[in-house]
Amino acid sequence: MQSLRRLPWTDEGRAAFVPPGDGLVNDLADAVEGEMLGMARADASRGRALADDPAACGVELRGAVWYLARAVEDAALVADLRAERLGGAEA
Repeated sequence: MQSLRRLPWTDEGRAAFVPPGDGLVNDLADAVEGEMLGMARADASRGRALADDPAACGVELRGAVWYLARAVEDAALVADLRAERLGGAEA
């Protein structure tokens, strides 16, 4: 029996799954994971630039922390999903 692939989105709050393979949903999941990582990289770059700005105010820095926390959560989710597909233990 082939295991299912957990998708990087939920269905009404529940984990969503699809059989692994070459298909539209798998391709979309790959694209979403790539987008999540790309956004995390962009958030990290913006956060680093903001941290280097001596004129940055507390509100800007708190906003950056919020986006960076989301980026870390997204990157961790992608890592967990990929580990599941490789047969690794969940982190």
